[in-house]
Amino acid sequence: MSEITRDDAIEALKLLINVDALTESQIILANPIFISRDNSVSRIELAEIDAAVAVLNKAKTECNAYLLREDGFECLLVENNIRSMVRDLGEISSQGENGITYSIGGPSLAFIINTLHVIRTEKRKPSSRFMHVRRRLRDSYGFSRPKEAGDSAPSLQDILANTEIVTTLKIRSAKPRADFKEIAESFLFELAYNYDVSYIIASDLGQVLGARDARRRGRASGIMDAPRMVYNSDLIHHYQLAISADSPMLKYISYYHIMEHFFEKVFNDDLVEQVRRKVADPSFSLKRSKDVQGMIKIITNSQRQVRDEGGVDEQRSLFLVLDRYIDIGRLVADLNSYDPQLIDYYKANSPSFSENVLTDLGATEGERIKKALAKRIYQTRNSLVHAKDGTRPKYFPFVNDLELSREIPLLRFCSEQVVIVHGKII
Repeated sequence: MSEITRDDAIEALKLLINVDALTESQIILANPIFISRDNSVSRIELAEIDAAVAVLNKAKTECNAYLLREDGFECLLVENNIRSMVRDLGEISSQGENGITYSIGGPSLAFIINTLHVIRTEKRKPSSRFMHVRRRLRDSYGFSRPKEAGDSAPSLQDILANTEIVTTLKIRSAKPRADFKEIAESFLFELAYNYDVSYIIASDLGQVLGARDARRRGRASGIMDAPRMVYNSDLIHHYQLAISADSPMLKYISYYHIMEHFFEKVFNDDLVEQVRRKVADPSFSLKRSKDVQGMIKIITNSQRQVRDEGGVDEQRSLFLVLDRYIDIGRLVADLNSYDPQLIDYYKANSPSFSENVLTDLGATEGERIKKALAKRIYQTRNSLVHAKDGTRPKYFPFVNDLELSREIPLLRFCSEQVVIVHGKII
């Protein structure tokens, strides 16, 4: 990442604050920021901006979600439950014999500037929390902190840290270290162990900037039509759980359950069709023992597979569901409506927690598309539900969530077609 200049920092900060003018040493705000009824800030010292920029340019920021220095580390945290540790417990710090200090709370000014710079340069969409803080700062709503005797004018760092725009974990070390991320994860484990409060280290700013769920552009923008079909109740419940879930893993599994609902049916139907075709083939004769034994073998192999695997062949059954119920043209249209880049993404990329499962939805052979699609969906599902230690790729909760989120639209739009094709006209 190239260095950020003072001008870059000021332009980034304009996403939060209204700047009226610049002097040689100060930023003059168009609207004062009220800290309390009788305490407001109308000027920001450029020296504070310069100090934050210097810290930022000395740190490594490859993933945008953390700043790494030899003697310190600051990372973006994502809360995994409703209860906020920051509100309930205040800032937590601990000083150990190893000379490491931990604190959880508002971000440093350097971290905020980096976040705003990413939003501005990458044209990212801020989260609703971010937009709320921006309105409060720009409209001078204030932050309801009573002024105390001897209070000096708060710094921009103090103001932004108290907005709860994001939460970060800061670690300082008395000596250089290379294992800050591992130390941070250990601290968060013990935090959860002692207080039942779960945080994870964000792997990307997208976990705060409001990553989209699979929602079609323009859908439900006007008045919704009354339903003209009734749908399978079990499928609706899985679909509603997927829509309401915050966890990408739960979303994916819930959509998969819609496909799984028909596995036994399509598998048995396929077996019946194989037997029917075998009998109907002109080369088949009931008088030849060899032909009858071939028929028995088809059924026996199928039953053995069910017995050995504890059920039907899932990947084969998934393919059969896709083959019977999914219109690839409609799937491609849904994906393009949601995000036109996804088709190329699926063609060139596969999840890191699955084996190589590139999926070209633009291929001409429908059966080949659906076999590749079944393999991709099934392997992704297996990575979510199996966590055996070994050489096979594995899904790591939270760490792979952003990557998994790219797989969700593919499965969601497939599952919707399954729900709809089984609907009955009212």
